[in-house]
Amino acid sequence: MMKNPRGVFVLLSGVFFYWGVLTAINSATIPFFRQLFSLSWRDSMLVNVAFYLAPFVICLPCSAWMARFGYRRALMLALAMAAGGTLMIAASLQWLSFAGCLAGIFVLAMGVAAMQVVANPYVNRLGDEHNAAGRLSLASAINSSGATLAPVLLGVILASALMPIPGLYLVLMLVGGGLLALFYRPEIPDFKDMQQNAMTSIRTLWGYPQFRYGVSGIFVYVGVEVSIGTTALSYLNDPALGGFSLSHATSLIALYWGGALAGRFLYGVLAHLCHPRLVFCLCAVGALILTVIAIIFPGRFGGYCLLVIGLMNSVMYPIIFSRTLSGLDHYAAHISAFLIMAGIGGGVLPFIQGMMIDAAGLHLSFWLPAAGYVFLFVNGLKDYHPRRHPARGSITPEN
Repeated sequence: MMKNPRGVFVLLSGVFFYWGVLTAINSATIPFFRQLFSLSWRDSMLVNVAFYLAPFVICLPCSAWMARFGYRRALMLALAMAAGGTLMIAASLQWLSFAGCLAGIFVLAMGVAAMQVVANPYVNRLGDEHNAAGRLSLASAINSSGATLAPVLLGVILASALMPIPGLYLVLMLVGGGLLALFYRPEIPDFKDMQQNAMTSIRTLWGYPQFRYGVSGIFVYVGVEVSIGTTALSYLNDPALGGFSLSHATSLIALYWGGALAGRFLYGVLAHLCHPRLVFCLCAVGALILTVIAIIFPGRFGGYCLLVIGLMNSVMYPIIFSRTLSGLDHYAAHISAFLIMAGIGGGVLPFIQGMMIDAAGLHLSFWLPAAGYVFLFVNGLKDYHPRRHPARGSITPEN
């Protein structure tokens, strides 16, 4: 039964959903950690730094594991790490140890990063290349549904004391364990990439402009998405700006991730009718305009504009990812690893914005993501298509 690519896609969709929940919970709990441990803005952003630094440790080993043992076993290892990290966070919250929480977040984030390294090319290879962006967009929509539900769940927990926060992380551990058990079945189709030296691969790949554009694009995209997803919550909660309670503001952030869900699902269905570069550039311009409005008109209206940016962000990741992989399937594992590593932007840009908040105030700090959207617009104009050798049809780097 599981030899059907659609069945595998359903299982992989569960993985996308799971890491969407984990990622959104990480950003949404920053105000909780800030209050619990009496942290400054800069120090509270260490939660994001820990989460987005992890790919540098795990991504290349994960790509090597994929090449040696296959995608399925690599995904099982990723799920085990994520489940272990949630257990560490639950225990550290019980002990009121922020250092322990950061260590648990780091382990959890290694699992999330490894899931992304495996699952993105897994989905990409489940069908023909022409529909790859559409499949990735649908999977990303399911990822966004997890990211949408997570803040709602957290808001309910904070408002009603329905469950202690450590208990939430224990539930997440059980979900990860359940997915691990499902992928343990050996009849699930598997893929392997050609084993290659990582440093040799990056030197070769760096000769392709599409690789350079993809890495820089993912760095900035993840950075601005996480920056806005994290600080929009505080914008809405700030008495001088949004004026909502923390639980209400946390629930409203679901609209930000819900916009990403709606946009990715819509693009996944209509991808064959769209020009990816045009869609990408229009979304970058839309996000830039909404960010500038939030700066110029601070208040609830500006906060609502920040939430709509989720819709603008929706198609950026699958378009960048699929355009970067196009024509380079034999390097899929390493490209995926480097692109996920480029997600360090999700730790770097929010940390810089945190320092800007301490120095200049919350709403003025959004000039940083605004500059990021200008960069993404320029990046989206680039031609990602690799050049092919006229005689042999092989792809050759451009310099």
